[in-house]
Amino acid sequence: MSIFDRLFRIGKAEANAAVDHLEDPAKMADQILRELRSNYQQAIQGEAEIKALALQHRASELQYRNTASDWEKKTNELLDRVETKQLDEAKGNELANKAAQAYQEALNNADQFGKMAEKEESAIAVMDLKIKQIKDQIAQTESHAQLIQSRAKTAEVSEKISKTLSSVDTDGLMATLNRMDQKASAQEFRAAAYAQIEDATMSTEQEINKALGQGSTTNALEAIKAKRTKLLN
Repeated sequence: MSIFDRLFRIGKAEANAAVDHLEDPAKMADQILRELRSNYQQAIQGEAEIKALALQHRASELQYRNTASDWEKKTNELLDRVETKQLDEAKGNELANKAAQAYQEALNNADQFGKMAEKEESAIAVMDLKIKQIKDQIAQTESHAQLIQSRAKTAEVSEKISKTLSSVDTDGLMATLNRMDQKASAQEFRAAAYAQIEDATMSTEQEINKALGQGSTTNALEAIKAKRTKLLN
């Protein structure tokens, strides 16, 4: 394999990878759905135009058949007059021949328009089938697109959460939490130690009063209330 072939393959692979990266599943599904709907509208419009032509050609066919019928009637009337001697034979045959030619021309035109209408009606039958297939494809694609969009949204959110969690230093957070717990414990131990030091620096009288519960605001108030009671009695 030449170096140019290898470079071409590498470039092609990189281009495909870039395209794959740019393709968003939800957006691509929505784009496909829009294209199908556009195709459906174009098919409907095309079918309507062909139907209009078929109707027009059927109307022309009917018009020429009516014209042919009129010329056939006139031809018979001329021949009847020739036979009944109401019209000169030479002149009557000449006119009858012209009427017959007009009849044949009108009949040919009617047949031509009839054949055109038949082809268009056949084409319409085929288009009806294809339009129905496109309509069914649109219904299927709508359901499929909704499913793809839901899956893509779920994947996007999951990917964001995974990226967020992967960037979080869980071990570091736990280590910090443990340090804070140790600091809180150390503070509690220091507070208990200060309390013990305060008890150790009390005088003998303070220690006795603390043990007996004397010297507090509540005991002093009770003593005053007792004196008041004695005085009143």
